[in-house]
Amino acid sequence: MATIVLVHGAFHGGWCFEPLLPELAARDIDALTVDLPLTSLFDDAAAVTAVLDRCDGPVTLLGHSYGGAPITVAGTHPAVERLVYLTAMAPDAGQTATGTDVEIGADFMSAFRLAENGLPEVDPARAPEIFFPDVDAATAAGFAANLRPGNTGGADLVERAAWHERPTHYVVCTDDPILLADSQRAIAARIGATVHELPGDHSPFLARPAALADVLATVVT
Repeated sequence: MATIVLVHGAFHGGWCFEPLLPELAARDIDALTVDLPLTSLFDDAAAVTAVLDRCDGPVTLLGHSYGGAPITVAGTHPAVERLVYLTAMAPDAGQTATGTDVEIGADFMSAFRLAENGLPEVDPARAPEIFFPDVDAATAAGFAANLRPGNTGGADLVERAAWHERPTHYVVCTDDPILLADSQRAIAARIGATVHELPGDHSPFLARPAALADVLATVVT
């Protein structure tokens, strides 16, 4: 059975992949999720490495959104066979988590703020429509209720970018209102990734789990 390790993006947790897990299992793909501390890029990469240390390999390592930065650092782990960036950032050596070619949608930027604890967050009142616009309002609100403030990499600089060393795939979400599609394609081209495109928003693990699982099945098998 193929194994994939799923790394979430900013403000999320491993819980966000729950709708995807049964779809992967139905395709004989074993999935593990990571809960990032969202304290710094290196702390987040260490959390990914801790999960990889429990894997015999070979493993496909997927990062969603900001999660692309931790997998860029942790993806040199010997258990990792390939990388998948899901509408994700892919910094190079010497860069912070954001990297280059990143164009963020205006709605997201206008909802970005500091929480009471001083950490970045997205305005909770607007988070459902920004992160999960392709599902019904109740489902979006339920998912958004789990979001939390957290850092997105800080000032840590990537020392070694795994996409230079591993076969790499990029899943473009063509209607993403957060990381815009042309920006995703530019990132994919810069890192030399094999590109797969899905319609829809920033969160296909919720809105289109079967379609996303189909793409991942072609990657890992």
